Amino acid sequence: MTLGGLTILVTRRREQAGPVVREIESRGGCAVAIPMIVTGPPAAWTECDAALGRLGAYDMLLFTSANAVENFVGRALAIGIPPAALSRLPSAAVGEATAAALRECGLQAGVSPAGSTGSSMAQALGRSLAGKRVLLPQGNIALGALPESLRTLGAVVDTVTVYTTSKPEEAAREGLVRRVLSGEFDVVTFASPSAAANFGSLFSAEELARVAGRARIAVIGPTTARAVRQIGLTVDAVARESTARGLVGAIEELYGRGQ
Repeated sequence: MTLGGLTILVTRRREQAGPVVREIESRGGCAVAIPMIVTGPPAAWTECDAALGRLGAYDMLLFTSANAVENFVGRALAIGIPPAALSRLPSAAVGEATAAALRECGLQAGVSPAGSTGSSMAQALGRSLAGKRVLLPQGNIALGALPESLRTLGAVVDTVTVYTTSKPEEAAREGLVRRVLSGEFDVVTFASPSAAANFGSLFSAEELARVAGRARIAVIGPTTARAVRQIGLTVDAVARESTARGLVGAIEELYGRGQ
């Protein structure tokens, strides 16, 4: 059991934490799931519904997160548009988790770059997007770098908000702070910049310095790594591939316990 004796905090929302928790536990570690993100529907579906109503005008669907896939496809179903109608459009996914979410919804990612960042997606698509119209469903706090990169390549990009993110309830936040500062966790994992930012907002600068001395930090990709550094923590391990297996493998390597 390569992770025996380690207690690892998983900060993904509960419905997405399962794969990471199972990977940790299959290797003998103790996984504790405490989400740093609470998701919900957008304030209004007007823009999304309008985009769904003109699907034929688009040349590609582009997704950057599993949340975007699940909420966009769920909304399509809610207004009577089946996955088969969505599958007529080429889809692209940033990261393996996003591609997996597409497959679970009956769609395929025709483009899924090896990297897990928006820049890797823009690079993979290249000039083939010139003059093409792209629909980009996303969260309410998504970064604007990807759509701007695509527009630079000549694409016409429509963004629609399909979910919102917020911090967890106050009681849960207070309990987490106590547990982290007590040294309960050997490793804290992050799978998104939002989770890292919300985690950092719970602690003072002095407390974050104490966190660094009590737990090691593992992240799922370079974009999340940057977010962790921005809150003042050191990144100890970055997954080679943006999957649950990749994240847990990075923890194994960190402790010199790789199989």
